[in-house]
Amino acid sequence: MVTGREALWTEPDGLPVVCGLRVDQRELLLTSVVDADPEVREPSPEPSIWPLLSALAVTVLFIGSIFTPWAVVWGAVPLAVGLIGWFWPKSPPDTPEPVID
Repeated sequence: MVTGREALWTEPDGLPVVCGLRVDQRELLLTSVVDADPEVREPSPEPSIWPLLSALAVTVLFIGSIFTPWAVVWGAVPLAVGLIGWFWPKSPPDTPEPVID
């Protein structure tokens, strides 16, 4: 956690470290806007091909729309497929919570 504008100068012994994130899954630490106090651990999505396919579909749609307005109609179909695949709800992995003794 950074506590000031020149954190490396004000704390020469080292910066404080945030603990408590899982090591077996990807997680993000969400903080408050003003004070940057940790609030929520949010699971991060796994890597996927869907964002790349959506970006390619948008690229083809925009370039095709320069030449014909029908490219918007036909390009919306692969874009919709890419966005549906990207945002479709995924089931959480079946990993048990770690037990702390």
